[in-house]
Amino acid sequence: MDIQTQLGQSIPPQTNHAVSVCLPKWQDNIDYEEGKKRVIDALTTGYPRFFIHKSIQQLCNLLLHKYSKVNNLSHDISENCLPFSSYNVAKRCREFIKIRKLVNHSAENIDYPIRILQLKSEKPINDEEAKYKQQCTIACVFVHKDDYVYLKEYWQHTGEGISSRLAEYMLKNIEHLLGTQIADLKKSTDFINNNAIDVKYIEERYGRSLDMSQGKEAAMKIKKRIAFKIVDVDNIPSISSRNNTPSPQFNNQNITNETAQTPNNVANGEPQESIEFIEHFVEENGSVSTVSTTERTIANGNQIEVNETIPSTTPVSTNELLPQQQQQHLSVDPNTDVYLFPTGMSAIFTAHRLLLELDSIRVRRTANSNFFKSPIGYGGQYMKTVMFGFPYTDTLSILRKFNHCHFIPNMDLQELLKILQSGEQILAVFIEAPSNPLLQMCDIVELYKLSKLFGFYIVVDDTVGGFTNVDVLPYCDIVVSSLTKIFSGDSNVMAGSLVLNRQSKLYQFALKFFEKSYEYLLWCEDCIMLERNSRDFVSRSLHINESTEWIIDNVFKKYEKNGLVKKVFYPKYSTPQTKANYDKVKTYNGGYGELFSVVFHNEADATVFFDCLDLCKGPSLGTNFTLACPYAIIAHYNELDVIKHYGIDRWLIRVSVGLEDKKYLQAKFEEAFKKVLEAKQ
Repeated sequence: MDIQTQLGQSIPPQTNHAVSVCLPKWQDNIDYEEGKKRVIDALTTGYPRFFIHKSIQQLCNLLLHKYSKVNNLSHDISENCLPFSSYNVAKRCREFIKIRKLVNHSAENIDYPIRILQLKSEKPINDEEAKYKQQCTIACVFVHKDDYVYLKEYWQHTGEGISSRLAEYMLKNIEHLLGTQIADLKKSTDFINNNAIDVKYIEERYGRSLDMSQGKEAAMKIKKRIAFKIVDVDNIPSISSRNNTPSPQFNNQNITNETAQTPNNVANGEPQESIEFIEHFVEENGSVSTVSTTERTIANGNQIEVNETIPSTTPVSTNELLPQQQQQHLSVDPNTDVYLFPTGMSAIFTAHRLLLELDSIRVRRTANSNFFKSPIGYGGQYMKTVMFGFPYTDTLSILRKFNHCHFIPNMDLQELLKILQSGEQILAVFIEAPSNPLLQMCDIVELYKLSKLFGFYIVVDDTVGGFTNVDVLPYCDIVVSSLTKIFSGDSNVMAGSLVLNRQSKLYQFALKFFEKSYEYLLWCEDCIMLERNSRDFVSRSLHINESTEWIIDNVFKKYEKNGLVKKVFYPKYSTPQTKANYDKVKTYNGGYGELFSVVFHNEADATVFFDCLDLCKGPSLGTNFTLACPYAIIAHYNELDVIKHYGIDRWLIRVSVGLEDKKYLQAKFEEAFKKVLEAKQ
């Protein structure tokens, strides 16, 4: 792959759905964080949860042009909008905005309605049409312009927004229906500055070769790869023995084989796609004049009532604390234990929602009648979660903004034990294995013991470690992962997964939760692309493990020893305790992953090294190509002094090693270090 060096262009180059963007200089990253015009105007793409993809911008502009309320005085559009994956997601977003406005004491536009518009595309009428047409429903949340900051906040933290491929599909449908209005929209300057609305077919560089009807098959292959951690999964039978347990997969509107009642005309051999609009908005009171009984049932489907007994916090005997040695690798049923999501953050958010739903049963039993007026998770009645270790920024944001939590950044088990021994009940502990960006690992075995003694649950994000390197499921209740990273590798699709531990006390409740509340929202084209990308994820992971360790040993450790580098963070080297903890869950053939961080002593050295590094530079990790970024700058620019207390230095550069030849990478890194030494003379 060619190295992208042009500011604001996609990484990989010329990739319409890239999940990284080129920020080649240290100052570019600072100016990006400060919103400098020269950088912002140069951006053609970006990481999807932070940068609204051009196709999604165009879709928003079109919907605003047709459906937005207009200011009576200025006659300008007074609203902004963003599209989400389902009506239930849009409702959660609306609730979040209302709560955030209250928390921030925002009195402006307090009575302005938050509206939800549902859009539904047509169903395919036969198997042939299903190759290029799939029914999907999106729900657009319209807010006053002043409240867009909260709308965007939900989009970023939860990862529940629609994908760029789905946006392109909806645009193509809408263009057929509203083509006469496209010309007017091109002149619009409202909301987001947009380029000409020239909708392209999905994956045009492949000649639009994606067969959309393969979405279901692709999803099952992915789930089996996650469950069995192998690639050739076509002939593996299901291991489920629970014939009476329904599989909660593919029940959402985004994938369907149902036959539409009225076929579309097909002219000149080209598929004519159209869209069915539900033009009546859902206002804040929930009333929709055109919604059918079935739609109301689906809309209210997130309510769950079960009679499960909350696990006791009474200590158990120590011989029950750890799994038996022969049970270290747990069986996973891809049909009932693995769930796919549009992003890794949406998997984390769903795990958090599941736990709050469980705790809501306890709260309902003890709360007064006013409780029922408060949305789940936002009240003080709920048990706190714990963020154990310094995490990726949006994980901590979810725990803080959608409930309340303890934050233990240094992974101090004694600090956690102090909280537990105080009598406070903890709902769950969230950890990363290992953490990002310090690549540190907590003692998950000891944490597992505490969870059995005190009755809390454990959620592990193993994105950085990866499926092939660490097996944490025996020591936790839920494993969440970003499939955007090493599982995909190609940096052109977003997705996430959640895996349940069948031996967990949470398991039966989780099955009921997913049966009633889970929506399969991974767009079929994204799923197909992910399946293609992940066919060799095991071999890629093993190759990159070896290259990364070799690069650190032969380049970076040398400069750490001579003092040019302050510290190299990598699970094998961060601290002796981290290595010992990592090795407890490292798989037999696994390694220490593709990610490491290097810290310089000052800004001058860090800047010269980064600017002179002739490799791809931008956000994300786990890509098939080596990717570097000044992580503290792009992830924590407004809190650099705060994160310093947690061991995150502002001169930290994070490196994700790719598939390039290790000698090639050695030469690139050595050249950058040479420039640093020359600059010091």
